[in-house]
Amino acid sequence: MQCDCQNIYQRARKVAGLTQEKAAEMMGISVRSLADYETGVRIPPNDTAELMVMVYNSQLLATQHLRNSARFAQELLPDIKAMRLPEAVLTLVDAIYDFADDKLDRALIDIARDGVIDERERPQFEKTVHKIKEIITAAMAVSCSEGS
Repeated sequence: MQCDCQNIYQRARKVAGLTQEKAAEMMGISVRSLADYETGVRIPPNDTAELMVMVYNSQLLATQHLRNSARFAQELLPDIKAMRLPEAVLTLVDAIYDFADDKLDRALIDIARDGVIDERERPQFEKTVHKIKEIITAAMAVSCSEGS
């Protein structure tokens, strides 16, 4: 199975400052296997990906690997882009301010008050949920940012 992972494994290794040889040694795998993972020839099994996450200290890699290897995870986990900490923080704060400026907190309270989302409320509810997902994605980018 080919991986559409845009070298997520290679990027995580390089951010950790490791050569392929050193990383492979630390994980107890062959350099050839690591090269195959990094070029998308093969997707690493979950236990190997878990080792990579620990050795590279990369929460971002964990999220990206799950999204690439488990179809259900693509629906559950946001697509987090690699960012430096300042960019990630600014993105999060901007998303929070957008939510507040649009008074979506009040809209959500009004919608939820009776415990039912009627057809009149549905568009506002969907807009609000979309903005909440943007905040979640931005918050995860902060926790997974390079330098955090």
